[in-house]
Amino acid sequence: MGLIEVLNPTAEARAPELPLALRLVDLRGKTIGFLNNRKANARLMLEQVEELLHARFGEFTVVKGDKNASLAVPEAVMNRLSGCDATP
Repeated sequence: MGLIEVLNPTAEARAPELPLALRLVDLRGKTIGFLNNRKANARLMLEQVEELLHARFGEFTVVKGDKNASLAVPEAVMNRLSGCDATP
């Protein structure tokens, strides 16, 4: 009887390990960006996150943007958000 060789077509993941972004110690005086992807309840969740951050860290400036969940962020929205100190 002949020999059958079974090959495994999968490859190892080659994603580089990236360090986590540094956390801001304080949000007061900072600008925080929120990007709504328009999925169900996304706006509600972002509003609640904003409220929690205000309660915990005090006053900060908020910049909001919207995008379609299946498309890239529009350039105008990306330009607005790029000036933020952080985006949760």
